[in-house]
Amino acid sequence: MSIKHITTNDLCHMRNTEGLVLQGCGGDLREWVDGINEMLTEEGILRDGSKFSDCLAFEHDGLTCLLFPFEGVNVDMGRLAIWRLKTHDSFGGTWLSDYVPNRLGGFESSPLEEPVETEDMDGGLSMK
Repeated sequence: MSIKHITTNDLCHMRNTEGLVLQGCGGDLREWVDGINEMLTEEGILRDGSKFSDCLAFEHDGLTCLLFPFEGVNVDMGRLAIWRLKTHDSFGGTWLSDYVPNRLGGFESSPLEEPVETEDMDGGLSMK
């Protein structure tokens, strides 16, 4: 298992990533990851022995937060969505795709995603 420390700026560049953000994870982060993996396994959310093994930690508004990326993890998303809602008061769980726009002001565009000016057939400029 690895827990990489990142910045909120790093999160803003993760437009093509989705995961579960837990807020207020004080103490030993490995214990948090182990405990969440155990809980999600018991709830039938992590399937076929799958576990979150590459998590990301960051600080925001005085809280230590953990991001559990979904890539490479066999997750029952319906059950996870219900679990997230049921445990929101305890863990402040939210999706990365909601956290960044609502807490950090939105995702940064990569150079390939920047609007490009193109010429219309009538000679005017438009955005695509």
